[in-house]
Amino acid sequence: FTSTNATEDYAAVNKVVLYKELDEDKPSEESSEDTIRSLKESEEQTTETLQAIRLKLAETEARVVPAEEEREAASKALIEMESHSSAQIEELQAQQSAAVAALEEKKRELASEVLTLKTVHCIRSWINFHNPVHMYWIISKGKINSAKICHLQ
Repeated sequence: FTSTNATEDYAAVNKVVLYKELDEDKPSEESSEDTIRSLKESEEQTTETLQAIRLKLAETEARVVPAEEEREAASKALIEMESHSSAQIEELQAQQSAAVAALEEKKRELASEVLTLKTVHCIRSWINFHNPVHMYWIISKGKINSAKICHLQ
């Protein structure tokens, strides 16, 4: 090989190697472009998925917030009803206690009146069967009281 031939041969070999490298780089470049394209598509899909998730989250929050507000309102209404009912029950119990006390007092008054009426009835009955003068003398001497008179009939 002459130096010219060697140089030419070296240049030819370099060209072949360079073309091979370029050819090998082409698929790399195409591969890189494909990868970039794939990454962009993946990014777009991820963005779409993220937007869908955000939309679902917003819809869920929109349903949850009113439901929580409704629960709170219902809870407050129930508490108000319970306190109102408690107040009504206490008021009714106070009225009932007052009515029972009034009835007990009336019962005592009526019992006293019944006792008086029984005593008067007993005395009148006894007097009808006995001499009034003698009866006056028995009572005045303390020999008998009005309760015993009722049992003497």
